[in-house]
Amino acid sequence: MPERFELGSTLYLDGVAAKVTSSRPNKGGYVILLDSVPDRNMAETLRGLWLTIPETDLYPLPGGAFYHFQLVDMDVYTDDDEHLGQIAEIIETPGNDVYIVRKTNERDVLLPAIKDVVLDVDTEASRMTVRLLPGLR
Repeated sequence: MPERFELGSTLYLDGVAAKVTSSRPNKGGYVILLDSVPDRNMAETLRGLWLTIPETDLYPLPGGAFYHFQLVDMDVYTDDDEHLGQIAEIIETPGNDVYIVRKTNERDVLLPAIKDVVLDVDTEASRMTVRLLPGLR
């Protein structure tokens, strides 16, 4: 979101506050200059660190949409109340996300994030209820 990267905005680089001193669109993303990162060489050393914002600054999402951090580690149950495991990863695809549900000593279950499969998401209880369509297990 462009306004997120406006001059003077505060972002958190691996949990440490940093101010945006410059930003510009670039190849579907943004190039951002932070006050605590004086040059490209230092920026290269920061690869792999998280650039975040406080949860209170998140943009509201439309009903039925969730941020990935709200879903990762969520318990997943079938509509018959069978515990399938927890969402370990989310794969983004052009059509829909795919949730990788992992349970110790069992094969991962890949669930498409579609209405026919995902019946309910309760972020307060950290619980998702799904219907397993043929071939999903």
